Amino acid sequence: MIPESETLKKMNEGLNITEKPYFELAHEYLELKTIFLPDDLMDLVVLIFDLILYPVWILFTGQPSLMDMFPLMKSGQLWKDLFRFQELNAEIWYWKFVVKLVGGPWISTNNPDYHTLVYADAMTRLSCV
Repeated sequence: MIPESETLKKMNEGLNITEKPYFELAHEYLELKTIFLPDDLMDLVVLIFDLILYPVWILFTGQPSLMDMFPLMKSGQLWKDLFRFQELNAEIWYWKFVVKLVGGPWISTNNPDYHTLVYADAMTRLSCV
């Protein structure tokens, strides 16, 4: 059962939860999760190749050509996305901690892929009072 707004207000007084785009962050996390936690072994091999092996191979083979720049840019973007994924992972861990601290979550889902959205909903409820 979802608590009344007065109860949510009392919960938020000590926590000082700010209003953020929680659902947008949750969707971004879910997109990055499909990239960095693949279900298929082949996708994992391609990810490791793009992140580590190809840049190291280019480094040790000599001067990179113009054709090597595109895979290097892809590798750089993947590293940037990996750091963003780790940042969002830590933030969502904090959401889970806060929501469980106040007695939530107040809704549920049968699909474990969408548990992040359950916590985004709870954080939105806590921050909007």
